[in-house]
Amino acid sequence: MTVFWTIYAFVIGLCIGSFLNVVVLRGLSGESVVLPPSHCTKCNHKLAWYDNIPLISYLFLRGKCRYCQEKISIQYSLVELFTAIVFAGIFYKYGFNLNMFFLMAASALCIVLAVTDIKEKVILDGHAYILAVLGIVYNFFNIGAENTTKITFWLLGLKITIYQAFIYSILGLIAGFVVMAAIAGVSKLITKRDCFGEGDAYILAALGAFFGIANAILILILSIFIWGGLAVPVFLYKWYKDKNYKIFSAIILFIVAAVLFAAGEYFDIFTSNLFHWFAYILVASIGLYCCQLLVKSIKVGNKLSVIPYGPALIFGAFVIIFLL
Repeated sequence: MTVFWTIYAFVIGLCIGSFLNVVVLRGLSGESVVLPPSHCTKCNHKLAWYDNIPLISYLFLRGKCRYCQEKISIQYSLVELFTAIVFAGIFYKYGFNLNMFFLMAASALCIVLAVTDIKEKVILDGHAYILAVLGIVYNFFNIGAENTTKITFWLLGLKITIYQAFIYSILGLIAGFVVMAAIAGVSKLITKRDCFGEGDAYILAALGAFFGIANAILILILSIFIWGGLAVPVFLYKWYKDKNYKIFSAIILFIVAAVLFAAGEYFDIFTSNLFHWFAYILVASIGLYCCQLLVKSIKVGNKLSVIPYGPALIFGAFVIIFLL
């Protein structure tokens, strides 16, 4: 029965994913998510129900509109499939309960935020606000039930008792926004350019409201590695193509040095503290030199924000959901 209901959650996820595509596209265009009915964005022909079956219609039509034969963006199927996998995973891990519904709703909002950021490098603030409110409600009633500790205090003669998770939610909301805004401000101060968008602060604030302040910090740390893993190959290719061999070789050197240092730590190769600190200082020095080159490159007009940062925060949240 668990397998059956997991498959059922997968199918529901496909349908919700189809709706999320509508939310993304019409949210960016300013259209209603209800009217007009589904239509081809190229020829505006109204789609029949059999052209709107999640994933299946795309495969059956071979990725082309039935009426004008224009290619259909792979985004539709990817969002549907990813949403289905997320919904099935949430059901399988958390079971059928109120917590599951809140996590699915939060995941749907996260997917919308990530897709709009990837597609247009902007987010619609309303989606982040909804996620933040959902997180506050989620923690006010302690639906996740990870921490049942209660705090009691008196306010205007009234005895008030709240869950500790709610306090962490409010702190996560505030800290998420302040920390991300501070990072964006410092980056702009150093490089004289916008390295992070205002939307990134809204995303981390909303995630902090849902997952709490401790997890918000963890999400930020995870996002650095996630974004780096996606961005570094793109940047290396760009620098190599532009014949900017100085930054290209410096970054390659830093990656190799960092990997060797990590391997040395893991296999306990450093036999003396002197050798250990020498290796540490060497890697740190190469890293600082790379930072200097990057800052200089940005200042002269080379734009590095090829990959938006918001999706990295979102995927950090999914790590929290499924692995912690």
